Parts: sequence; C-alpha cells; structure tokens
Amino acid sequence: MQIQITAVSDPALIAAAARHGLRRPVLTARLAGWAFLLLAVLLLVTTGDLDPALTATGAALAVLVPVVLLNRTAQSLRAARLTTYEISEGGVASSDAVSRHAYAWRAFRSVEQLSGQLLFSMRGARFLPVPTAGLSAAEIEQVLGAASAGGLRVRRLLAH
Repeated sequence: MQIQITAVSDPALIAAAARHGLRRPVLTARLAGWAFLLLAVLLLVTTGDLDPALTATGAALAVLVPVVLLNRTAQSLRAARLTTYEISEGGVASSDAVSRHAYAWRAFRSVEQLSGQLLFSMRGARFLPVPTAGLSAAEIEQVLGAASAGGLRVRRLLAH
C-alpha cells in the first residue's frame, strides 16, 4: 500500500485538530485553574482576605494557558505550505518545500478519524493531522487498516 496526499493546510481543520489533539492538556490546565479559584474563594469566605496570587494563578490556568496552548499549536501547524503526505505499510511521512519528516508506526500511539482528516497521535501531546480530501472511503479504511496492523489504536468516525 502506498497512498499519497498533497494539500495545503486548511485553517479550520488545523484548529479542529489542535482542539482535539490537546483536549487532555487543556482540560488539565482548566481543572487546575478552577481548583485554584475555588481555593481562593474558600479562603475569602473563611478568612475574609482575597489572595491575589492564588486568584491570578487560577485565572491564568483556567483561561490564559488553554488559549495560548491552542493558538500556538494551531499557528505552528498552519504553515500554509503545499505538503505531501505519504502513507505506507512502514508509517507516515510528510514533506514540504523546507522539510521532510518520516514516522514509523511505532512512533504513534493512535489514529483518529475526524471530519476531513486523520489525526495521528504521538507521545507528549504531539500529533500529525493528515487531510483526507480526495481520498475515497476505501482508501481511508486502507490507511486505518495499515495503522491497526502497525499496532496503533484506531478510532473511526462515527456515522451520524
């Protein structure tokens, strides 16, 4: 199997991939922020003093950190370069005018089929979104089958 896709990154797909790929770190930051804010409120109620450091830390974790994390990730993925993706029995490669990256299947933890793309997840909240425009349903299934054979956990898009 050798499937090749050439596309310019779609900002909407990149934003969706960033939101989906970073959902755990974003949720962790938000929960930690709300915990700090809750602690600040509890201290305010019990002592009558508002701790500005605790409040600022909570607000930063709950709001600022997720926004910055999502925006920076989306910007780094949104190179707007023509990119070629190659998927084979050995793994996934992407190349553009300035770089080429190749990953064996063992570099990935999972692949998820999202609307208009496949999201290959790596360790450390890293991921590689691959657009599926121009691929048939059979070709997408072929890619997911190769990923599964390569040891990846595969999550298919649920039909609505």
